Amino acid sequence: MDNLIYLDSHAHAFSDDFDEDRMEMIQRAKDKGVILLNIMCTSTEEAYRAMEYAETDPAHIRVSCGIFPTDVNDLTPEKKQEFIRVMKDPRCTCVGEIGLDYYWEKDEAMRAKQRELFIEQIHLANELQKPICVHSRDAMQDTFDIMKEHRCHGLMHSFSGSAEMGREFVKLGYYLSLGGPVTFKNARHAREVVSSMDVNYLLSETDSPYMAPEPVRGTRNEPSNIPYIVARMAECRNMEVTELAPVIVNNWQRFLEMR
Repeated sequence: MDNLIYLDSHAHAFSDDFDEDRMEMIQRAKDKGVILLNIMCTSTEEAYRAMEYAETDPAHIRVSCGIFPTDVNDLTPEKKQEFIRVMKDPRCTCVGEIGLDYYWEKDEAMRAKQRELFIEQIHLANELQKPICVHSRDAMQDTFDIMKEHRCHGLMHSFSGSAEMGREFVKLGYYLSLGGPVTFKNARHAREVVSSMDVNYLLSETDSPYMAPEPVRGTRNEPSNIPYIVARMAECRNMEVTELAPVIVNNWQRFLEMR
């Protein structure tokens, strides 16, 4: 078990929260076997720093950058072009996190702008032949409808929908990534998703520094907590961690190959 390799498909490792101990945080993850890391960036400044770091370990580190849905509120043409330059950079593996967030946005006109931006970024990702990482909060049906109409290769980050909806995403070829909430006592839907889904479409993530899993809930989350999440996922499927962890790693490699 000590030789297991783990994946964190979604970690904001270059956010301000880790400025004081970033390299130590990454080393803690490596010590736990979390060597596959997808660094999520919601600003171009983050992305350039993360891409520079990723060049030190290109076999294991990936970088994703996209325009977060609520950022459409103050998106200028100049900011948009800068994001597009980052997405086109060959060091940027994935376009994300993009999608819809209706929790923070109640105005229908602004929600419509989110949908337009989401579709635009999907089309760009397809042109670039890069996968997408999708954020969906209180907007699952609209997210699904858009991803069904505008087909692409991608994953659902921190999937919070029902098992039934999860199966519909998987039918379209999308991967489902689960994080800390799957360990929470009241996370019935997340556990049902993990237990009933095709195991070949499951990924693991932390969404660091947010949503730390049990038993460290309430603390700053970081990639070294992935083993707690994978252990809970394995339990949901009546599998051993030694069985599930390699499957998740294989899923990630297949995802990167856009298959």
